[in-house]
Amino acid sequence: MLILACDTSNSTCCAGIYDDGKELAYEMSFEKKTHSETFMPLVHRVMEKSGVKHSELDAYAICVGPGSFTGIRIGLSAVKGMSAASGVPCIAVSSTEALARSVTNVVHPEERTLLLPAFDARNKRVFAAVYDNSGYAVRIKEGAYAASDLADELTDLPDIMKTKIIVLGSGSDAVREALADKLGINADYAPGAMITPSGIDAAARAAVDATDGKAIVSAAEIKAAYCAVSSAERYRKA
Repeated sequence: MLILACDTSNSTCCAGIYDDGKELAYEMSFEKKTHSETFMPLVHRVMEKSGVKHSELDAYAICVGPGSFTGIRIGLSAVKGMSAASGVPCIAVSSTEALARSVTNVVHPEERTLLLPAFDARNKRVFAAVYDNSGYAVRIKEGAYAASDLADELTDLPDIMKTKIIVLGSGSDAVREALADKLGINADYAPGAMITPSGIDAAARAAVDATDGKAIVSAAEIKAAYCAVSSAERYRKA
């Protein structure tokens, strides 16, 4: 599959072109400007560098959350527009799975390692999930967690004391604090880990394979996965 893999769900934004997993071109932006200013010019540059036209793509893969509500909307709206204009379908990608697949563990045995991608959701809360490093099976489902609750769920996993945990992303400090009093938990922390286009592409292709192609949907069908309500909605209900 020829995929344009994109993300605007968190602090960075990125895009890359992949042909059956082979990287043709990619770019990541660390600019302080909003993603609404940087994303489409970045996509245009990546398309030009790859020499691929939109009409030649098999799919747009986009991280649909969890993460920044505004960031998710920016990327998703842009991809919906490109999809509607080109007729190329979309693949929704989990931000936590994309982050898990964006890193390479070269230190610990994969079969005894768990990956815990976590994005800071403020007030000691995180958007997070837990995956096996070998095969990326879900061990704790993706969601919005108080870091302390996530730590409790983690300690309840079978054989957790014999397992290495690698905590990834901007929520690492909140998770570290929550795990501080959990004796026997063996964790490393990578707060600078971020979603890469290659991680998005890998997650997209895995989703297509796991669903026999049903993960490929139209622009109208692809939706955000916020995993929480916005602060404005919480205040309105209060």
